[in-house]
Amino acid sequence: MKKALGPSDRLYPMPCVLVLGGTMERADALAVAWIAIGGANPPTIVMAIRPSRRTLELIRETGEFTVNIPRASDAAIADYFGIVSGHDHDKFAESGWTLEPASVVSAPLVAECPYNLECRVLSETENGSHILVVGEIVESHAEESILDASGTKVDVALLDPLIYIPGTREYRRLGEKVADAFSAGKTVKPE
Repeated sequence: MKKALGPSDRLYPMPCVLVLGGTMERADALAVAWIAIGGANPPTIVMAIRPSRRTLELIRETGEFTVNIPRASDAAIADYFGIVSGHDHDKFAESGWTLEPASVVSAPLVAECPYNLECRVLSETENGSHILVVGEIVESHAEESILDASGTKVDVALLDPLIYIPGTREYRRLGEKVADAFSAGKTVKPE
């Protein structure tokens, strides 16, 4: 038997990424768990950010941002980026993490994150307590150490991305592979 829980803002699991706005000279980043791929052609990303966030102000100034995926082992620093305000703190100076220039957009990348996406804002929509930002992914970067044997795709086990579990407010890492997508379902036969 299932129990009705009412409307919920919880989807399990959620990636925990650092979204960065601004420029090399003036940047801020925040931890975002409400983020997902929005489409494939063009590749887009959709995220929800509170209007009070300094990072959103910087994204609006340039119309660009980066999405930086930290490792699970970097949970404390990623959490720090989410719990202090860029209005009052220089998160990069205080955390010891560094910026590096992006190749297409003005917003820099977080050097310590092994996977990064460069994005340009396509649209913005007010949605209650948050602003939904849709961005086109114009470039991606991956450390060679997280690529598969072909050197063309990210190996998620090597990336070891940080995952957020809403409700429990826990950070976790991904588990084991259970099947091959677009293949496992072919074994199911309708009766």
